[in-house]
Amino acid sequence: MAGASVAALECVSPRLPGAGATRHNKQEVPMNRRTLTAVVLLASVASGASAQQVPFGPPTLTPPYDSIVMTEPVAGSDIPVDIMLVETVDGLLTPIGLRKPHGAGPFPIVLLFTGNGGAGIPAVRNYVHGAAGYTMSRFLDAGYAVAWINYRAEAWFAYETAKPLQVSHHEANQLLNRPVLEYNDLVSIVEDVRRLPFVDARRVGLIGNSHGGGMILKAGAEGLDVAAAIVSEPDASEFLQLDPKVFDVEEAQLQTMDKVLPHVDKKLALERFRRIKVPLMFMNRDHDHMQGLFETAYQWAKEAGLNPEHVSYDHDVHGYVLRVKQDASGKYQPDEIQLKAIGQAIDFFNRKMGK
Repeated sequence: MAGASVAALECVSPRLPGAGATRHNKQEVPMNRRTLTAVVLLASVASGASAQQVPFGPPTLTPPYDSIVMTEPVAGSDIPVDIMLVETVDGLLTPIGLRKPHGAGPFPIVLLFTGNGGAGIPAVRNYVHGAAGYTMSRFLDAGYAVAWINYRAEAWFAYETAKPLQVSHHEANQLLNRPVLEYNDLVSIVEDVRRLPFVDARRVGLIGNSHGGGMILKAGAEGLDVAAAIVSEPDASEFLQLDPKVFDVEEAQLQTMDKVLPHVDKKLALERFRRIKVPLMFMNRDHDHMQGLFETAYQWAKEAGLNPEHVSYDHDVHGYVLRVKQDASGKYQPDEIQLKAIGQAIDFFNRKMGK
């Protein structure tokens, strides 16, 4: 509920969702490794030592992985949602809404997301209490923890020229070789939830719809480490190196592969696909105006040797596996295709995660 009262808002160490605000112990936020490094380097500079740039390396999160948690009820359920602000690679916080089955776990977890990011906590609440609530409840019933995640806003076609993110330090401050992009936040969020005490770190899965599906492909090509992922109607435009001019309209008409192939770079796309180590399932939509893009991505993933699974349905909702309509009373009204697709998604993760 977007208007729900906040049960708790404080800096805490990772804890079990639903434990209740009364169990939070307020504490000073300990100085983390990034801060300690900064203090040491500042002291060095102050003492007259010459400042030198640390060599660039892969992005990582730094302990102690503090988070801010707001626990809120979910209508019709005894399992609340924890709205958590978790750390990204440059220290900025991004919101997720996490729910878990009763008990201590460890549980497998599936992260759900769609779209271009940048909408903050309201978007997380809207999906948890709205369109994504039914799918989340089905995963909870199947024994999974589940979270709706958000991330910084998309930078228009930045991926096509971006180098892999690298991190360094210079004069006591963090230094990046380029700005952080939204798919880098996905990698950070995966690492954040993997460290939660009730999560089975080996069994993290993803369902990314639309731009979110494209993010899975982009992050996968840069080493994303999860047990399995569903790319739902994936906007693979950047990943396939689509000419941005083709996409710079309100609804790019890319219904068939024939309309896509003249505008993408197969050689580069196949090289990117071959770097992906995540088991994939494509869940496409027959009459979507970008179905040609979805199917090109699937066919080239097959050609690259990924052996992805694939289904495609004729449905009027973009993101039908995540977006289920509610009636005036708030009751969810999944249709036959959605029931089938959600069941297939749960079965996919059961098989890939060894459940």
